[in-house]
Amino acid sequence: MNAILMEKEEKVRRNRAKTTQRIVEALEEVIAERGLEGVGVNRVAEKANVSKVLIYRYFGGMEGLLEYYVKMGKLFPVFNPAVLDQIRPLHDSDVARIWYRQVIQTYRYFRTFKAAREVLKATVIENDSIAETAAKAQDEEMTRLVSQLSFVKGADTQAISAVILGAMTYLTIMAQNDRTMVSIDLRSEEGWKRIENAVKAIYIALNKMAIQSKDVELELQSAHLPTAQW
Repeated sequence: MNAILMEKEEKVRRNRAKTTQRIVEALEEVIAERGLEGVGVNRVAEKANVSKVLIYRYFGGMEGLLEYYVKMGKLFPVFNPAVLDQIRPLHDSDVARIWYRQVIQTYRYFRTFKAAREVLKATVIENDSIAETAAKAQDEEMTRLVSQLSFVKGADTQAISAVILGAMTYLTIMAQNDRTMVSIDLRSEEGWKRIENAVKAIYIALNKMAIQSKDVELELQSAHLPTAQW
């Protein structure tokens, strides 16, 4: 009897997993076709060929579905403890490389994946509950990353990261609209290579500043001088 019950429960679990996958894929298609502002329970349910009641039952509504989608890592990296531990720098000189790679890879993904790009645009432009859900989830992930990789002593790494990530978001949206920035063609690979090299240079400079500051502090400590005298 228990074996039969377990088999039934497993079948229900598999069916729910398949239905959930269909709903998620439908959400992704609707976002790519209509942007985040065009997303709705009826459209997603129709695309997934399921009853909209299931979306409310499984996710509680569109905000819950979008939050689930974001937490899957489909729109941008999810920086859970395991991921953060993998990118933890072993040496001071590693930090810049980790930082600029994370920024460059994240925004390359936004530029190549239409659904992610549409959500990124909506978090900046739209002012509704769905865009708010996406923006909040994105900010939580980025905040975890910034906290993990804060490395310049005495510097406001949150503000520095906000400037760089904000600029990359704006440039990505500009590129989608076929715009240029300071005569740099954001539609071209050459243009983005220049932008990525600039991001790399900024983080390398910050990393050098951090190392130099640490070296000076160590020298002062070895000389038994208070750092305030420097």
